[in-house]
Amino acid sequence: MKTFLETVAHDIITKYGTDLSRTAVVFPNKRASLFLNEHLARLADRPLWSPAYITISDLFRRHSKLATADPIKLICDLHKSFVACTGLNETLDHFYGWGQLLLSDFDDIDKNMADAAKVFANLRDIHEFDDASFLTEEQKEMLKKFFSNFSDDHNSELKRRFLELWSHFGDIFNDYNQRLGQQGLAYEGKLYREVVENPQLTFEYDTYLFVGFNMMQKVELALCDRLKREGKARFYWDYDHYYMSGDNEAGHYIRQYLAHYPNEIAPDDAHDPYDNLRRTKDITYISASTENIQARYISTWLRENNRIADGSRTAIVMADESLLQTVVHCLPPEVKDVNITTGYPLQQSPFFSLVMQLFALCTMGYQRQSNRYRLHFVNRLLRHPYTPYVSPKYRDLIDDLNRHKRFYPARDSLTLGDEGLELLFPDMGDFDNRKLIGWMLAVLKRNGVDDRGVADPLFQESLFRSYTLLNRLKELMDAGDLTVDTATLERLTGQLFQSTGVPFHGEPVVGIQVMGVLETRNLDFDHVLLLSANEGNLPKGINDASFIPYSIRHAYGLTTIDNKVAIYAYYFYSLIQRATDVTMTYNNATEDGHTGEMSRFMLQLMVESGHPIVRRSLQAGQEPKRKEETDITKDKAVEEQL
Repeated sequence: MKTFLETVAHDIITKYGTDLSRTAVVFPNKRASLFLNEHLARLADRPLWSPAYITISDLFRRHSKLATADPIKLICDLHKSFVACTGLNETLDHFYGWGQLLLSDFDDIDKNMADAAKVFANLRDIHEFDDASFLTEEQKEMLKKFFSNFSDDHNSELKRRFLELWSHFGDIFNDYNQRLGQQGLAYEGKLYREVVENPQLTFEYDTYLFVGFNMMQKVELALCDRLKREGKARFYWDYDHYYMSGDNEAGHYIRQYLAHYPNEIAPDDAHDPYDNLRRTKDITYISASTENIQARYISTWLRENNRIADGSRTAIVMADESLLQTVVHCLPPEVKDVNITTGYPLQQSPFFSLVMQLFALCTMGYQRQSNRYRLHFVNRLLRHPYTPYVSPKYRDLIDDLNRHKRFYPARDSLTLGDEGLELLFPDMGDFDNRKLIGWMLAVLKRNGVDDRGVADPLFQESLFRSYTLLNRLKELMDAGDLTVDTATLERLTGQLFQSTGVPFHGEPVVGIQVMGVLETRNLDFDHVLLLSANEGNLPKGINDASFIPYSIRHAYGLTTIDNKVAIYAYYFYSLIQRATDVTMTYNNATEDGHTGEMSRFMLQLMVESGHPIVRRSLQAGQEPKRKEETDITKDKAVEEQL
């Protein structure tokens, strides 16, 4: 099997030679660049000047004077604009959740280059849209369908407040962008739009090769158009004839783009790199009753057909990335080299639980009136696995508290004259959020003092990232941007930990590949094991929450749920199109919120592909022990006793 990136590398060497110093290769993500570089080095028969490898996001950022602000800073500034434009004294605590929705809508408007003033036009009177000449007939029809739900018969206080809020969205949008611009900041969509609307934009490379894209936002297409007009853009599309014909959603976007952005590699009679899905494949669907059983099947799957020996040609793909820990532990000892592209979730590290225990101690575990702690929360903190690094006397304190049954111990009885325990149990009477975060930073810093010989890289990296996250929160508080109550701060900290991963270091082009679905873009494998391929994981359970209804999003060309399903369909088919050995597992249990359904893409493949698909099921391999009755003869002595 010749991979897509091998084909691209061969074409680049043929057309541009080995001096690629004035060439930039643009990818959807960073990972594919390592593999393309490997193929270029192998195919070149002399020294090679490598091209620049950049992501589409890097390409925009390189041409903007603005910097992308972090998510918390963006929401805090959006709250200031909201209060200024509406006059409502809404607290940041109440605003934060739907501020994220509003920011997502703003980002979507800019990435799709929609006219914000028209999108946020006053919705109170449908006749304003009837008379508006700027709307096409299709847009008017979509808006009328939406407004049929807003008749006088259904007038309500909720609708009135919603429309009143909507009427301010345009003002909020303008004030917000002005506020960020004064600080040299922007959210991603605004930065992208500012770049493509800059008439003085110049590009540093002679040629830009766009490799392996699928769905591109309108702002990205505008940049491609500009580069194409200057004769600097070339395009390499990865697809398969199977889903390009008909109305298969996987080929929805590439079908549109090929007409405007011709493919550099055209199929010919001798070699067609785009006809792979119809070739013979061994496809197996395996149902299992739990996620854990699927992960434990990995060792069996790798040993079969000597898949381990194929190294980087073998991939384990997790549709549910929370399986990572189990997957890592289930790799057989024969696997010498493995590359894990998915970062270790910081939320699954002990430092996250430590921070949450500190929050619990400060809130529910402390009585401000009596200046006493609750024994339950003190015990939980003292029994945390990282508490010994703060104080070696933690065990003495646990024994003392539980022996004397002090259910509401005072601070003096908790410190035992020990510096570490004094740090763990401070006087919280005057604690505000800044002091709370400062206390947590001090506890984490105490963990990092290397006087105990801890050389665990995961420990060190998790500690560093946890400290960095909390330190960023403290900086925002010091600047006056983040003013929330403790409950919101706790929830916000949890979100930050949830979205942060600790990267694994290794040699990416060597060994078994363990990855999430998004990391598979542009990569091809001979052997693929797709875990947790359930409906809800593939496509991912899509959160379509927005202030802009579907009808209006569709009318103005914004992103809808249909776009997201098409993107995941492409990921699915591009993952298996060149593979000859495909195994997919799914959870058939219907408890704990699982529907027990295989992915719609698996059903589609079963019905339409024509490939013979083997169906199997995984069993736990354990049988419950049956109770064996023991007969006791009731002789005369037993009967008398009874």
